[in-house]
Amino acid sequence: MKAATPPARTRPLPAVRFRVLIAGRANAGKTSILQRVCETTESPEIHRVRGVDNKEVRERRGEHNISDELTFTKHTGYVFHDSRGFECGGKEELEVVQDFIHERSQRRKLRDRVHAIWYCIPMDSERPMFDIDPLHEICPDKNVPVIPVFTKYDAFKLEVRWRLEDDGNLRGDEETRLQCEAVFKEQYLDRLHGVSKFVRLEGMDQHGACCNELIMATMDTLSDGAVTTMLLAVQRGNLELNVVHAVRQ
Repeated sequence: MKAATPPARTRPLPAVRFRVLIAGRANAGKTSILQRVCETTESPEIHRVRGVDNKEVRERRGEHNISDELTFTKHTGYVFHDSRGFECGGKEELEVVQDFIHERSQRRKLRDRVHAIWYCIPMDSERPMFDIDPLHEICPDKNVPVIPVFTKYDAFKLEVRWRLEDDGNLRGDEETRLQCEAVFKEQYLDRLHGVSKFVRLEGMDQHGACCNELIMATMDTLSDGAVTTMLLAVQRGNLELNVVHAVRQ
């Protein structure tokens, strides 16, 4: 009797990784955003290649550079890179980020490239132009979508309300809302120079805060169908995102 042919072995599918560079100055709320996206309060693991044997080292705390990979155990589909900080418009920091994005774009495997850039602009600054200006230079090749993320919007609204109170012009919540929109347009939105997609986040320091708006905006900016599929795979538990994508198809 002829022996049955054993089933062919199939290679396991490679793990899907959606790679994000989060940029902006220090204290812009970047870590809180990553925690809310990954629905966790834990600190990220830092993965770096170090030493002559190229051994990967995992750490929880400490200084890191842009090439280090940040991951969360609760949501391993995301790989983050942190630009650290753009302080006072330093050209050196900007060049480091530009070189990193360019080098990653040359990688053969799609999973190793940067798929999106979240550029954080804190709204507690008295000189917003210093935070916004690098946005237009961070990716000269324009081959990676850049999403402006305005952080600390709740602090901004509170500041506007205080100004109205001091001037004796506070007439209610609607007046505050309209004034917030006017100031936001003048000081921030008009400086984006045609960037259509942006996100305003508030309450990111609160447990249970949600970043669905940021994920939606990211999906909207992706022009590569394969990369969009990668994001959907990573966010497979996000019913709202998958429904929106299905409707648009």
